[in-house]
Amino acid sequence: QLRLVFQPRVDLATRACLGAEVLLRWRHPTFGEVSPGEFMPLVEQTSMSRAATAWVLEAALGQLSRWRAAGHALELSVNISAANLQEHDFAARLQEALVWHAVPAASLELELTESAIMQDAGKALAMLEAIAGAGIRLAIDDFGTGYSSLAYLQRLPAQVVKVDQSFVRGLVGDERKQSLVTTMASLSHDLGYRVVAEGVETEEALRAVTTAGCDEAQGYLFGRPMPAGEFLAWWRESRERQGQPSPDQRAAAA
Repeated sequence: QLRLVFQPRVDLATRACLGAEVLLRWRHPTFGEVSPGEFMPLVEQTSMSRAATAWVLEAALGQLSRWRAAGHALELSVNISAANLQEHDFAARLQEALVWHAVPAASLELELTESAIMQDAGKALAMLEAIAGAGIRLAIDDFGTGYSSLAYLQRLPAQVVKVDQSFVRGLVGDERKQSLVTTMASLSHDLGYRVVAEGVETEEALRAVTTAGCDEAQGYLFGRPMPAGEFLAWWRESRERQGQPSPDQRAAAA
């Protein structure tokens, strides 16, 4: 009933797609496709949260391992919850899973919200430092919707902030929103973060987030969340459009 889908993340300077965000989907045998907005809050508020994250990480690393074995140097980003940051052995189990699947730590990014971090800031920071120490990248998701201070954010061992889609929607033609996103991007760069704009659905929005200083973007303009096979086909086509050979083409040329 559970399955993974993958949404492309695109570098705005090169328009290259280096990877995707991994998202969980649920197809109920009776009710069909269940909206993430319906089941994810339930998962996050119950003891199911840790088990769900463990399942997603295992499935995502397995898929990433198969792709890399086929010569596809992709990176994946997986969402984790506040509950995961309270697991004393979470970082150690992550490292074991990476070794088991023969996946480089730098190929995995973990996303977590400001609110998840601030539930127990001291314990979260210690866990994040352990995760970062293992070489796994960290991203602050839904940036701007939480209540953390910039003074605290600069202590986090993260590399990426993701500007929430609520700021991107309606950005075109709204000078106040444009100014806000530009300021968020500038402050994030000052703290050493790359900035990803979420929810980019139109060319106008793409131009707006590029002008605001965002480094990467994801959204329906580039691709909807899609199954693994469909995502890989999309990724190959995007590389061909940019004149980048696929592993199969490189092997044939050799």
